[in-house]
Amino acid sequence: MPVHTILLEQSAQAPKKILFELLTDHQNLGRFFNGTYRLVKPGKPKPNGIGAIRRVSAGPFTFDEKVIDYKENEHLHYRIVNGGPVQEHGGWIQVQSLNADTSKIQYRISFSPKVKGTGWLIKFLVKKSIQKALISVARHGESSWKR
Repeated sequence: MPVHTILLEQSAQAPKKILFELLTDHQNLGRFFNGTYRLVKPGKPKPNGIGAIRRVSAGPFTFDEKVIDYKENEHLHYRIVNGGPVQEHGGWIQVQSLNADTSKIQYRISFSPKVKGTGWLIKFLVKKSIQKALISVARHGESSWKR
């Protein structure tokens, strides 16, 4: 099956530490991303770090994502280890400081669909959903930082 890639960026007027904390708070990702999220296995060095497994329920799908690389306030790399309509799925989230007041989130996903011919649809739906979520993360980060 072909590999599909989604690349997204979102800037925010907030420090990268705030954005990273929002994007790695597995228990509360549902306030930004479509679906419900639950931490089923804590990771290291923090509960949301390497080895953490989060269960995601989105629409008719339930799947587990495992954090396979984590550097606090820098990046998170995860992959689906069980369930979902895709295989060979990897997600990379990186947060960078652009200056003292502005940060940028870079989010990349690569996957192969389990059902031939559905990759374009999955890509369209996931990209739209994540774009919306990143805008929400940025707005929340900006409002919580400026309080």
